[in-house]
Amino acid sequence: MDTTDSATAPAPPARRDRTRYLYLAVIVAVLAGILVGLVAPEFGKELKPIGTGFVNLIKMMISPVIFCTIVLGVGSVRQAAKVGKVGGLALGYFLTMSTVALAIGLVVGNLPPRLRPGPGTGPRRRGQGRRR
Repeated sequence: MDTTDSATAPAPPARRDRTRYLYLAVIVAVLAGILVGLVAPEFGKELKPIGTGFVNLIKMMISPVIFCTIVLGVGSVRQAAKVGKVGGLALGYFLTMSTVALAIGLVVGNLPPRLRPGPGTGPRRRGQGRRR
């Protein structure tokens, strides 16, 4: 006969949350990148494919993360009226900011040549030096 009570059994140990130190790991990685760039720049150039692959992986993950965040946010709202209101506000904000960005692009793109940002920064032909 078993005399142990299930209520008195020890609880399993709690799992440690390792994501708490993620910001610290990012800072250490940035500092390590700076150190490699200063100490061994040629080795840093050899690491470019790894960095490019990492950036491509991040770009690949952004859309699904945003989609899942929106779906979970909408799915967690119990009242349909709140979803409609939040969706309307988000759509209005998107349209407003897109219009502002388009207006800024049109204004900057149609500036006279003297006022355009970045004059003289285009590609140069061989033998053509910087104009002074």
